[in-house]
Amino acid sequence: MHINLPEAYQPIIVLHYHEVGLKGKNRAFFERLLVKNVNRALSGLGNPFTRRLRGRFIVEGVSAEAMSEAVARLQKVFGLATIGVGVETPADLEAMSRAAVALVAGTEIPSFAVRARRAEKHYPFTSQDIGRVVGGAIVKATGAPVNLRQPAVEVFVEVANERAFIYTARLPGPGGLPVGASGRGVVLFSAGIDSPVAAWRMMKRGMEVVLLHFHSQPFADRSSEEKSRRLAAILAEWHGPIELVIVPLIDAQQAIIAYAPEPYRTILYRRMMLRVAERVARARRAHALITGDSLGQVASQTIENLVAITEATSMLVLRPLIGFDKAEIIAEAQRIGTYEISILPQDDACTLLDPRQVETRATVEDTRRAEAGLDVEALADETFAQATSEWIEPAWWPSKQPVHSQ
Repeated sequence: MHINLPEAYQPIIVLHYHEVGLKGKNRAFFERLLVKNVNRALSGLGNPFTRRLRGRFIVEGVSAEAMSEAVARLQKVFGLATIGVGVETPADLEAMSRAAVALVAGTEIPSFAVRARRAEKHYPFTSQDIGRVVGGAIVKATGAPVNLRQPAVEVFVEVANERAFIYTARLPGPGGLPVGASGRGVVLFSAGIDSPVAAWRMMKRGMEVVLLHFHSQPFADRSSEEKSRRLAAILAEWHGPIELVIVPLIDAQQAIIAYAPEPYRTILYRRMMLRVAERVARARRAHALITGDSLGQVASQTIENLVAITEATSMLVLRPLIGFDKAEIIAEAQRIGTYEISILPQDDACTLLDPRQVETRATVEDTRRAEAGLDVEALADETFAQATSEWIEPAWWPSKQPVHSQ
């Protein structure tokens, strides 16, 4: 992204949020968390400082040379609606006009529009006054025509606290709520297409996530484990440092194969995963489990089977993709950057030892009878005891910072 910033001015970033602004008495909490996440994302890019200012944040201290990288990082900070790059001036019409002309100088503008806003109604000039004066200065300096409906260039002028913020480069943020605003959840993270998208969607709703990956080594290779790390690194760019918990499932799978009816094998694998996930969640004071289930997508995801599987845990199970079809999930995976890794071949923990025929209409009663020959709680404890944990950091994360606070 090309950003024209005049050398005579110190560059600033203007950040707007949408959903956070609707939080009423809790708004200050969400704003503080969003500022924290913004400053964290900009670490290492000069000396960034973010201040709150009447419905917007102003970021100072990022150099012009680092601005493109700063914007790229901010586009992955949940809670931000728009990101503008420009300059700050006193809130008088002459200073605003000079800055606006400087911002468009040296660039071809077939047409333009000035979009002016004022935060205080006591300011002596209306938004229309600002647009007329600033627009007139741009016409005089460039000869470009005004086009309010479909301009080639938009010049944004915002007045707040007796200061003016002028910018032409504005990009969309990801929206949603800042990570950390909605508690913590554990994602059953298969390293396929669905679970990274499910994790991303819960992160967008403000949830901090822990990724839990099951593998079937040594009966399977290490491909799924390595994929889970690569996918976690992509999600960390949006989340910040993210914990990846890795658990061998093979002992539990072999016990299920030995003592349970074959058609129920996949259902019992998934029930065991939820039991282990619940233990991981309680150890990390998480509030929910998250899966990539999509209703009817595979045999284990019929509504009857989902009921039978979910009964194994007392925790809330969130399924953010439950109403998505595969094409919609793939499109979202491509958009967030996980798809190309997700489709790499791997040995899946469940499919490796799947039965030839899967029960598609399981009941809770029949499922309990199917696992009656197993000490499921002891098996879940033993499986949980084998868990290992590592932290996956985004590329921009300075190692000296703490990675987590509980």
